Amino acid sequence: MPVVSDETSVEEMAGDDPEVVAMLVDLAMDEQEHYDHPRETRAEVQRRLRVAPTFMGENHLLIARAGDGHAVGVCWVVIYDPGTGLEAEIAELYVRPEVRGGGVARALVSDALALMRSRVVSFACVWTRDDNPGAVRAYRSAGFAPTEQVVLTWLPVPDG
Repeated sequence: MPVVSDETSVEEMAGDDPEVVAMLVDLAMDEQEHYDHPRETRAEVQRRLRVAPTFMGENHLLIARAGDGHAVGVCWVVIYDPGTGLEAEIAELYVRPEVRGGGVARALVSDALALMRSRVVSFACVWTRDDNPGAVRAYRSAGFAPTEQVVLTWLPVPDG
C-alpha cells in the first residue's frame, strides 16, 4: 500500500489547475464503468466539467390541488450543477393522508420528472425509507430504482 510521505500536504484549490481537472475526468471515466447508464466520452466529460468554488441551485415546489383549490400534495425538487452537469433531487414528497392512494404522489413525481427532462438533468435521486411503501411505489413507478452505490451519511454529533 502506498505511504503518504511527510512532505505531502493538502490544500484547497485556488484558480484553474489542469492536473486536478484531468483527475476529475479520469474519475468520471472510471466510475461510469460501474453503472448501467449511458456512457460519455472523455470529450463529453471534459466539456461539461466545471470546477468552481461555489454553485447555485434552484428550488421548485410543485403543488397538487384538489378541485376546490386546496393543496393536497407537494413535491419539492432541487436542481443544481455542482460542476459536473445538472443534477436533481426530489427533496420532499408529501400527500395529505385523506387523499393518499389516489394517484396524487404519482402525478407529482411525473411532473417532477417532466421538469427534470426539460432542464436536461443528467442525474436525479430521491431518498426515502423502505418502510414508506407509498413513496417507494410512487418513485419506482416513475422509473427510480435502487442503485449500485452505497449511500453513507454523516451528521454532526454534539461534543460530549
